[in-house]
Amino acid sequence: MLLPAIPEAAVWAIYLAPIASFVAITAWVRRSALWSGQLTIFAIALAWALSLWALDTSIGLDGEPSDFAPHLWFSLFDLHVELGIRLDGLSAVMIFVVTSVSLVVQIYSTGYMHGDGGYARYFAFMSLFTAAMLGLVMSSSLLQLFVHWELVGLTSYLLVGFWFHRPSAAAAAKKAFIVTRFGDFAFLVALVMIWVKTGTFDIGELNELAHGLSPAVLAGFTLGLLSGAAGKSAQFPLHFWLPDAMEGPTPVSSLIHSATMVAAGVYLLARFFPAIEAAPSEVSTTIAYIGAFTAIFAASMGVVMTDIKRVLAYSTISQLGYMVMAIGLGGYVAAVFHLFTHAFFKSLLFQGSGSVNHATHTFDMRRMGGLRTVMPITFWTFVIGSLSLAGVVPLAGFWSKDEILLDAWKHNRLLFGVGVATAGLTALYMFRAIFLTFFGEYRGGEPPEHGHSGPPHESPSSMWAPLVILSVPALTFGFWAFADFGGFVEGAIDPSLRHFEGVKTESVVLVASLAAAFGGIGLAAAIYYYGTPAADLLRSRFRPLHALVARKYFVDEVAEGAVVRYALHRGGGRLLSLFDTYLVDGVVNGVGRGMRRLGDGLRRVETGQLQAYTSLYFLGLVIAVLALLVFGSDLLER
Repeated sequence: MLLPAIPEAAVWAIYLAPIASFVAITAWVRRSALWSGQLTIFAIALAWALSLWALDTSIGLDGEPSDFAPHLWFSLFDLHVELGIRLDGLSAVMIFVVTSVSLVVQIYSTGYMHGDGGYARYFAFMSLFTAAMLGLVMSSSLLQLFVHWELVGLTSYLLVGFWFHRPSAAAAAKKAFIVTRFGDFAFLVALVMIWVKTGTFDIGELNELAHGLSPAVLAGFTLGLLSGAAGKSAQFPLHFWLPDAMEGPTPVSSLIHSATMVAAGVYLLARFFPAIEAAPSEVSTTIAYIGAFTAIFAASMGVVMTDIKRVLAYSTISQLGYMVMAIGLGGYVAAVFHLFTHAFFKSLLFQGSGSVNHATHTFDMRRMGGLRTVMPITFWTFVIGSLSLAGVVPLAGFWSKDEILLDAWKHNRLLFGVGVATAGLTALYMFRAIFLTFFGEYRGGEPPEHGHSGPPHESPSSMWAPLVILSVPALTFGFWAFADFGGFVEGAIDPSLRHFEGVKTESVVLVASLAAAFGGIGLAAAIYYYGTPAADLLRSRFRPLHALVARKYFVDEVAEGAVVRYALHRGGGRLLSLFDTYLVDGVVNGVGRGMRRLGDGLRRVETGQLQAYTSLYFLGLVIAVLALLVFGSDLLER
């Protein structure tokens, strides 16, 4: 430990700094738009500096939880809601990832969003998102985590639909928000159920109590967590919102859809890894197979997409599938390590796609080509990110991907085969993107929305400098594996679950992994660089298969057509309409009619005749006397 232990107030400052910038931009800085970007960068830079201090403290504790006590917020009968910070190996790594990537993205955004009419609003939303994500990974309470989980979803909705005047962006924001709600509802059910059974929301206590819960309760709880994770981390069958979310600004994708929000689901599973291990074995098996299927399913679609951002979106889904598979196989360290390395090189790749869009005014790779000579910085940094993603030694992605494949080799050979096949497809679609975008002849791009189109050129320094910065972790962060990264992040879990024994590999895993990576690169070069066989020939020869994959296996049609339009709108919608008409409206209208009739009856009683009032008085008196005689004596018992 290089510095004294970080005080709790400084850790809270990591969370509060972006909140302060959000409030300041919203309240005061909106009229001076350029100041909003600088204020956001300053706030997140402060959070990043403090995150290094928190990381240093956590390293000094070997990843064990710090002794920060929670603070009581309010009590209601047996419900005690506490707010607190959980600083351990897992959360320290995540805080560093969120602040690092967010800081670089904000710098990149000053160039990418320059001249946009919503410049100040954009940085306000980015500040709020960063705070929400930090609150999520720092929470010591499951309820506190869930609140920030929902705030992350809200800010994602605002950022994906940032250009709300575009119908496609507005639709994508609604789609992302609604689809993730399905997973979040199951997460909420799990949250309520575990509180009823344990009476606590404390994450550490819940993981300790997991072994004492019944298998049914524990299975329900962990499957609820899995559902929430599947929504946020875009796992099958809740994966299809993420490609459409590319309608938002590219820096949003570089932050939210590569390193932070989409990683929240994997973080949730890693945070409750002890509970998953204590659950019936079928839960872990389910998690592993969902992750593996998502990995290869999304990778196959990445091979045929023509929009470079959507290629990266399917790549993100696929790599998240790798991480989820690792959790299911018991590879806690492998999942967290891949989450760590993937955050940096995938953010780099999204920013690279934004850089070529800045030059060509399109994301369609069919309108690009020949950009490597006029955009050398973008080209070389994009190649570095792609090599890391493909798992080429010695880049960062190689070390983390091989940890996952090694766990699969030890525990499930079928999933090992799926993982190797996914690695080959990953290399294929990434170098397909490189050859289509940077090689050959320039194919004209698209005219800009405003002004006149000029020849492609390198992006401004505010955009290429972040690419260079992110290339460093893409090259080097894999070597953290040799600095006992595994032992550090295992400090966050129970000692009985700490099995990491340092960086190891097996010759079969190493050979298969590198063969898949170089095989995919070679196949991409043969088809998209040398043209032997030509891509058009392959498309015509495998037209039905290509059409199936290009249409995304008709998942969108099933989800939006069969489920939304027919099941929910025509079926569930009509049922709810009948419920509303005859039950809700029926009760309300019936009460109204009943009160009106009662009023009419009472109105008729008010006749103004003294004789009628006297008669009613005596009638009421007789009824009262009879009631006293009946209920005030033992007459009924006789």
